[in-house]
Amino acid sequence: MKAFKCLSHVLMAASLLLTACGGPGNGPAPAPEKKLMLSVDKSSIMSDGRDKATFNVKYGTEEKSIDVTSDAVIKSGAAELKGFTFTSTTPDTYTFTATYVIPDTKETVTSNEVTVTVSSLTLEVDAETILSNGLGKAIFKVSYEGEEVTATSVITNLTLDQAYEQGVNEFVSPNYVGEFEFSAKYRNLTSNTVKVTVEAAPTPELRLVVDKARLKSGETATFTVLDKGNDVTSSATIKNVTAGSDLSGNSFTMGSEKKVEFVAEYDGRNSQTLSVGSGNFHKNVMALKFTSIKCSYCASMATALEKAGESFPDRIVEVAVHHPKMGSDPMIPANISEFDAYFPHPQANGIPMTYYDMTELSAGAESASAILGKVKPLARSVAGVGIAADAKATGSEVEINVDVTAALSNDYYLAVMLLENGIIHEQAGSSNKNYVHNHTLRETLSETIFGDSLGTLTEGQTVNKTYSFTADSAYKLDNCSVVCYVCTKSGEVWSVSNIVSFPLGGWADYSFE
Repeated sequence: MKAFKCLSHVLMAASLLLTACGGPGNGPAPAPEKKLMLSVDKSSIMSDGRDKATFNVKYGTEEKSIDVTSDAVIKSGAAELKGFTFTSTTPDTYTFTATYVIPDTKETVTSNEVTVTVSSLTLEVDAETILSNGLGKAIFKVSYEGEEVTATSVITNLTLDQAYEQGVNEFVSPNYVGEFEFSAKYRNLTSNTVKVTVEAAPTPELRLVVDKARLKSGETATFTVLDKGNDVTSSATIKNVTAGSDLSGNSFTMGSEKKVEFVAEYDGRNSQTLSVGSGNFHKNVMALKFTSIKCSYCASMATALEKAGESFPDRIVEVAVHHPKMGSDPMIPANISEFDAYFPHPQANGIPMTYYDMTELSAGAESASAILGKVKPLARSVAGVGIAADAKATGSEVEINVDVTAALSNDYYLAVMLLENGIIHEQAGSSNKNYVHNHTLRETLSETIFGDSLGTLTEGQTVNKTYSFTADSAYKLDNCSVVCYVCTKSGEVWSVSNIVSFPLGGWADYSFE
């Protein structure tokens, strides 16, 4: 009896259990639905064409599935992925899905969506246009996913094939015009390109001129203020910058000063600073460099001269004479034989060869310090003359006016040349395929490279000469400059007394030490 009661209790519990879980008539619980599942190992990659996102496709349930990646088709929009990896050089966000044909039923199933962001590297510039005066700057900024990375990026001037040092983000205007494209690299990423246009620096409209710049104590100079060539002296203010006062009129009487500086104000604008003086004229040094596009050491000499000029500013005036010693060169001047007649070294011993004031020789390529060792003593010598000049171009017609004032009595000769900057051509010894040739001699306007005779000038005497010519259509006049120098002769030896350089369309004023 006790056994029967126990059995009854068991049967009742079983009955209740069946009732609670669904009776025998309801059947088993449904199996989980199978689906196609797409996943990717990276949600963001770099836009370098190498960084990749790898996809995986599975079919089944979350608990149990099989890998069908090799049999699936992965697409972004209508574009089908070849394989199961994705790379790109185009920054954007891409959406992917996968499809798979079930072998048993031939049914095509579609997966979930996944996205991959191709991260962008952005290059920006604060100025799209700067002037060719050596003062304008374009400042670059490099950003990666909204974070600035300029300090660890490398910016390249694509036009000149020049990569800056890491972190350098300034493009200083050169002395020639042109359009320049830049890009940046960060890690393995390459940015977009930006363009900076260098335009010709306009000639200042307001100019202060003086009838006599070299003055002894008690002598008087008279100033004229020109605005676009028109005399506006009566409405202008002339300031004695040295004394910190305004002139009561437009004349100045020299005292015991060695140099006095002036500037004119008119219509809210300032002129250039103009000097008068009783002391020595500012002495510049001519660097007459023989070069060639096929000379493997000429590029390093050009760099050394540039560095020397930066460390000793406003003293070195370079004239680059291309020579046939190494073979053909499109920049050889027509009067190269005249140079060879007096300077035999390029023809005999090779190039580069550089003469300072036509007397001191640098044979071969030298360092900037070695160049300065020759230039500085020459710059400390007394200039025999001061030179003031201006030049204008009307179309292809060029006119150059030059004034020469003697500080020392001597026989003087005036030479005038037209140079061109920014000529892009290959150069042996440089890895830069778009090498820039500057200070390139185009024309000698005087009768000889030593100049036209000015006769015997006594101290304080001034002479004027004008040169006119039609420029060759191959010259880019916006990139041209004018060089005026004065020579003396001792026996058969020529030397440069002083030299000035200025952009075509501009001018050079008398300058004092």
